[in-house]
Amino acid sequence: MEKIVFLTQDESFVKELFDILPRGFTLSKESLRVRNRIVFFDLETMRPSLIRELSGQNIVVAITKQKRTEPVIEAATFGAYETIHRPLMRDAVSRLLHELHDLHDEIKDTVATTSPPPSAATCAIVGQSHVVMDVCKKLARLSQVETPVLITGETGTGKELIAETITQLSSRFGKSFVVVNCAAVPETLLESELFGFEKGSFTGAVTAKEGMLKIADEGCVFFDEVGELPLSLQGKLLRFLQTQTFYPLGGVREIQVNVRVISATNRDLSAMVKEGKFREDLYHRLRVTSIHIPPLRERKKDILPLVHFFVNRYRHTGPRPIKGVTKAFLRKLVAYDWPGNIRELENIIRSAIALCKTDYLTTYELAELGEQQPASKKKTAPSEALGSVLIPIIKEAIERKERNIYEKIHHEVDKPLFEYVLSHTKENQSEAARILGINRLTLRKKLR
Repeated sequence: MEKIVFLTQDESFVKELFDILPRGFTLSKESLRVRNRIVFFDLETMRPSLIRELSGQNIVVAITKQKRTEPVIEAATFGAYETIHRPLMRDAVSRLLHELHDLHDEIKDTVATTSPPPSAATCAIVGQSHVVMDVCKKLARLSQVETPVLITGETGTGKELIAETITQLSSRFGKSFVVVNCAAVPETLLESELFGFEKGSFTGAVTAKEGMLKIADEGCVFFDEVGELPLSLQGKLLRFLQTQTFYPLGGVREIQVNVRVISATNRDLSAMVKEGKFREDLYHRLRVTSIHIPPLRERKKDILPLVHFFVNRYRHTGPRPIKGVTKAFLRKLVAYDWPGNIRELENIIRSAIALCKTDYLTTYELAELGEQQPASKKKTAPSEALGSVLIPIIKEAIERKERNIYEKIHHEVDKPLFEYVLSHTKENQSEAARILGINRLTLRKKLR
């Protein structure tokens, strides 16, 4: 039998609770020194601030008659696990008690995170998989030379952290580390932000301003999301990479700097080169050496040390002293696919710490894991996407009692298909027919 402790001065509350208590639970009245119990706390007859004293060693369920938000917020602020209203409903109390019973069982099997795992003092990269070890070895070697580095990987894999680590391990440690987010700065301002400008060079230029490249002199400049760099600016950046010189907007005097360039992108620059969206000469200049960071789903051995790291970083931000995580919590993290990579894991840990109702992070804090992915991240099968477009056309044709619907659908599909493939092959019909897997004469016939 599991003992439920009640704290109240209202005898009607005790009777009400006793009448609906599910089988397997008993009631007991004890002092405020109770430990490791489920405590039903009457907000109407007890001082709410006592919840803080109790919640450190117990799970406190606050009870109130008031149909207002204030007592719910007050109880949660003091550390109550849940607040329920009187009159007590048998089903609601039963569900809550069985949830607490399952939670108690889960917390029996935990992993402590009271001290951070050992890591190299010179490297901020956290992990223990072979792939992350290979990344660390490579960045350590590249930090000792002055060649440009291109860092590739999906969003959230830690590309900026890699760039910072390369700089910290190099002879430029302590010098400027300037980040240029090519996707965040508007195209119209990017050139002036990079190269600076002279007074009067354009409307609003009332004083001269140094650009980011000048500020980074003797240090390092990091071009984040370099794949978003507009074509109009790529040629000017190429010249800077070749000469380490540039002209400010409106300037007549060339400026010489000594800057190491590190770039990062989550896009396939080689494919962009073939599509004419990125200059090939600039691509080769940026990619003298490169580091690829695999996504988190390909190195799940790193999840445990990352959880240790983030819990220790953010444990002070939560309402309770986090002692560790349950093994069920870790199993759920490992089973997840992590489309947002390490950044998503960091946010999940921060959220779990903020919402945690016990001293351990449990699966109850992961109830919404993966449910708030942006629509653009949700994978749709090609057949589903195509069907969503074609079905309205088919339905309309049937309603009009049309015939030869098959040929009509083929025409609707063939037109954009042929236009795109011919555009890709620069109107080379032989190459287009090869890609489509049809005879060249068939292609010509369909185009007519």
